[in-house]
Amino acid sequence: MFEKWLYRVLIGLFLLQVLLPFAGLIQFTLVGGSGALSFASFATLFSDPSFASSLLNSLWLAASAVLLSIVIFTPPVWHAYLYAPRLLRVIEAVSFVPFVVPAVVLALAYVQFFSSGPLDLVGTPYLLPFAFALLGMPFYIQVFLNRLRHADARAIHEAAQTLGASDFQAFVRIQLPLLRSGIINGSLLVFTISIGEFTITQLTTGGSYNTLPLYLLITFTNNPLEGSAMAVVTLFLAVAGVVAALSAASSRRRRIHAVTASEEAS
Repeated sequence: MFEKWLYRVLIGLFLLQVLLPFAGLIQFTLVGGSGALSFASFATLFSDPSFASSLLNSLWLAASAVLLSIVIFTPPVWHAYLYAPRLLRVIEAVSFVPFVVPAVVLALAYVQFFSSGPLDLVGTPYLLPFAFALLGMPFYIQVFLNRLRHADARAIHEAAQTLGASDFQAFVRIQLPLLRSGIINGSLLVFTISIGEFTITQLTTGGSYNTLPLYLLITFTNNPLEGSAMAVVTLFLAVAGVVAALSAASSRRRRIHAVTASEEAS
């Protein structure tokens, strides 16, 4: 009995720690200093053209980072998993560098390398997708590797080759559909990291390119209510994304269970 109540208390403390800051944010946005319920801060936010432009900028940067991650990370990890286990260990070790090195260090490295010569890209947004993909690299690679191992991709690839498929045919026609969930889940993590990245954006562009995090900072500094409304909108978008992802995963599991049950029945 004591253990059951202890677990309930710990779960309650966990929920309070997670939910209380968000509850305070929502309360401040809707009530503010007037003490009356008001949605004026949301109306001001959505009527600001800078909000739409910063949202579009963040979306295309995040989508570009996802595309780069898929193109740059997927083939070498797949090839190393199948043919070069030692190289795979090196790739895994290197992929954890963004975990160890702070984002500000990576940003300064980009600034120093791309600040002169033919690759003078500092102050432009074109560096950002590559930087965001680098930040999301450990998440994408680990999720994709987990899917490779769980799907037993090596055995399936060998079976495809036995049936006469080339490496390219096996990868495109068999492996990619099999590994789709790993690619999607890794891409979602890269997208989430990219949409909220602030440090690298600020240092590499000098604040000249407006994204959602920069817009949030500037807006909250000038108008706390509008800035908090922006934070609430971002929160609800994140919750909606999580709910959609969980719903898709649940429906996929139900389909798999239904197919398995029908095969066992037959």
